[in-house]
Amino acid sequence: MVAIIKALCRMTVLAVLLLAGQPFIARAETPALPALTGRVVDLAGILSQSVETALSAKIEAHENATGGQIVVVTLPDLMGRPIEDWGLMLGRGWGIGQKGKDNGIVFLIAPKDRELRIEVGYGLEGSLPDATANAIIQSNVIPHFKRGDMEGGVAAGLDGILAALDGTYKPPSQPNYAHDGSHGFVVPDPVIPFLFFGGAIMVGLLMSLRRRWDKERNRYVWYVDRSTGPSSSRSSSFGSSGGGFSGGGGSFGGGGASGKW
Repeated sequence: MVAIIKALCRMTVLAVLLLAGQPFIARAETPALPALTGRVVDLAGILSQSVETALSAKIEAHENATGGQIVVVTLPDLMGRPIEDWGLMLGRGWGIGQKGKDNGIVFLIAPKDRELRIEVGYGLEGSLPDATANAIIQSNVIPHFKRGDMEGGVAAGLDGILAALDGTYKPPSQPNYAHDGSHGFVVPDPVIPFLFFGGAIMVGLLMSLRRRWDKERNRYVWYVDRSTGPSSSRSSSFGSSGGGFSGGGGSFGGGGASGKW
């Protein structure tokens, strides 16, 4: 137990030193957002025109019926940023969903990085909770992507999202793992404050870590982003669009789920 406490203290001191040194760690510039050209923004070029048209029609029908907005977007490159950052930047920057109702969803796919995310607006987190978004990703989308069927995966993901919003989506049953408690580990009371303090610092540090491409070193490097995250104030700058579609001023708080294949 003494060894555990010493190790935790060393980790806490290291975390404090790293956080204190943030001003001296380079920050990557927030990348410019692409234009919102429609309900489907296929920048990675993985969708045929017929599939894009079909997806747009489904989304438009949902929007006409409920007022909620959904955008399917594919990115050619995440530029070293976590896909969660992109989900928030696009949702907030484009203002997907109605202002005040925050009923927007961004279905984001990055085929080069083999990552995807369903970003859910504040107002839909009850209809599409994180667990359901994850179930859609794992059960509806990724099996198609693993077979190389990108279009089928995107279409199945959108169908799953729409079913969840309609209240008809049935997530797969999860295995029930019994636990008899015979192998549990009881943490002594004096250690709890150290665990809490050290854990809080480590979480703060990990949440501020980002990755970017260093052209001089020709590799990804880690840095600490001292900003508070993608700013919602960007919505006024990136709300322009083409094709008669634009965001309604909705907001996002990080709800949703991500996945890899």
